[in-house]
Amino acid sequence: MIGRRRPTAPAPDPWEEEGRRLAPQLGGLSSAVVIGVDTEATARVALGAARATARERRVAVADLVGAPAALRALAGAADAPGLIDSFLRGVSLNEVARPAADGTASLFILPRGNASTLPEEMLRSDRWSRLAAGFAEAGALLLIVTRAGTPALEALVRQTDGVVAVGDADIPMEWRVIAQAGERVPSPVPAAARRERRPRSRGRLVVAAAVGVSLVIAGIALWRQSTRGAARPHGAAAPAAPVQPAEVATPVPPPADTVRVPEPVNPRDSAAAAQFAVELVATNTVAGANLWIRERGNQLAGLTVSPVLLGATRARWNKVIAGAWLDRAGADSLLAALRSDDRLRAGAGAVVRVPLALLLEADVPRGAVTVRVAALAARGVPAYALVQDDGSVRLFAGAFATAAAAVPLDADLRAAGFAPQLAYRTGRTF
Repeated sequence: MIGRRRPTAPAPDPWEEEGRRLAPQLGGLSSAVVIGVDTEATARVALGAARATARERRVAVADLVGAPAALRALAGAADAPGLIDSFLRGVSLNEVARPAADGTASLFILPRGNASTLPEEMLRSDRWSRLAAGFAEAGALLLIVTRAGTPALEALVRQTDGVVAVGDADIPMEWRVIAQAGERVPSPVPAAARRERRPRSRGRLVVAAAVGVSLVIAGIALWRQSTRGAARPHGAAAPAAPVQPAEVATPVPPPADTVRVPEPVNPRDSAAAAQFAVELVATNTVAGANLWIRERGNQLAGLTVSPVLLGATRARWNKVIAGAWLDRAGADSLLAALRSDDRLRAGAGAVVRVPLALLLEADVPRGAVTVRVAALAARGVPAYALVQDDGSVRLFAGAFATAAAAVPLDADLRAAGFAPQLAYRTGRTF
């Protein structure tokens, strides 16, 4: 007797898989605008990233495109109030936020509402800054789903941590691109092939929220957090051009790191790290980064270039970073000054936390610092000097949020014959 076959589980949506892949790049951030031409694909990227992130912290997905199917299925009643009602008519956010209908813990949907168009005044509202600040204070994440080309979108972007670009969305140079989701519309692949291409797990994420979190509690908490905090500075550093399309349709997992960066050599200095800096611009060529430095980086202290890998193709971008401060005030002051004297456009640039760097030399004589930095620059090394509390000088290269982010520059330096050490960057600019 032949038994019944169990129904085959539906193949994972490739855009949601792409969202899950890039979710780690949202770690430490509190808000991002997810932008694409295909609104359904854009919503699914946001959901994939949200579901992965919700294992660690609360996530809200805000719909500003008008109920794509993926979000509509999770939001519930279509006639309930939405974000437009909250921003323009004073409806409380706890009446808007809805727990995901599929039962995903710590995931909430903020629907747009029933209006046929999205008012520009809503995108220009400074309440987004307060909302983003509230999510940051609560350790939560806000993902805002938008359509590429929406009027006044820049006003929204500059109040968040940056952009997740989906597919071939045209992103202005001045906006900070956090991640690139897909280069072409992905197509489903057989399950066996998908298993072969899946990267090894790097460890289970910790489940951080109970399934029974109620809508009212979550909505009130998020809204009170958003309205209590003052607007924090938000800005966007700029890639020079969109990443070129890949040759394959399905997102390709990043290759395993060929260089392993060890733990910082000075772990006791973590609390004293000069973690704050200003990210000025990001370009897809070293020449572009160097050109920006030559034309606009005069007299900026602690100037360096940090290469990073973005997108499914692991395309290389070069972030120009300046300064090193123990507290945020110095970074905020520099960013404001650069915008004031037009070295940065209004809304461009961002204050970032980058406590790590690659230590090149320690105990450099103060009289030799300028010569040593110039000699390293001649060899293509983005070195800068920080003066320690005891008056000695250390030479660093790059500035990074995590050890993994330092891998590309570490590999470059080792290939050039250097022996860099990952370290917490301490001291003040020379």
